Amino acid sequence: MKWNIVIFKRSFGLSCFFFLYFSFVFICQSQQEPVTSIASMEKSQTIEKIAAPIAQELQESLKNTLTSKLKEVGPIETLKFCNLQALALTDQIKEKHGARITLLKRTSDKIRNPLNKPDYPEKEALEIFLEAQRRHEPFPSSYVQKVEQNWTTKYRYYKPLFIGNICLNCHGSLSQMSPSLKEELQKRYPLDEATGYKLGDFRGLITVEVSLSEGD
Repeated sequence: MKWNIVIFKRSFGLSCFFFLYFSFVFICQSQQEPVTSIASMEKSQTIEKIAAPIAQELQESLKNTLTSKLKEVGPIETLKFCNLQALALTDQIKEKHGARITLLKRTSDKIRNPLNKPDYPEKEALEIFLEAQRRHEPFPSSYVQKVEQNWTTKYRYYKPLFIGNICLNCHGSLSQMSPSLKEELQKRYPLDEATGYKLGDFRGLITVEVSLSEGD
């Protein structure tokens, strides 16, 4: 009888240990996956005030820089510049706005630079805009998303991007590009998905991720 009690206690103790251990592992793993939801109206307004000017600044900076480059050196050299400098320019603007801006990025469902590949929350945001496109409905002017991960909460502001005349030089029909430009595209972006667009097409999103302090 005593041996049975000892064995039961050991088995019960081991069961508790494994239950707690695997519960802890499960919680850790689940926290590694982001949980997304639509931000409340109050938070959306707060985030938009912070993030909308930053998204606009990035969009205008890239547009103005690439427009100047196209006039100065043509599409091939502009493509090279974009390949080497667009991400650096994005990082400069992010750093300019301080630590509460934890991510500034352009992304799309059809990527050119693999570094712009959408993560899970961005894929969800893209789907909202793509669904509007499929339904031939007006695009949302923006979208604010709540992202919870690793016991922290951040907010993402998404601004849609559309194909303008300047974009068509390197994102339009391949049949209208020069052989040398197509060769340069293949060289720099061998997995490129971002051609064949027409004027006004939905191109992707600017992501601005904000970490709010207690006072915000």
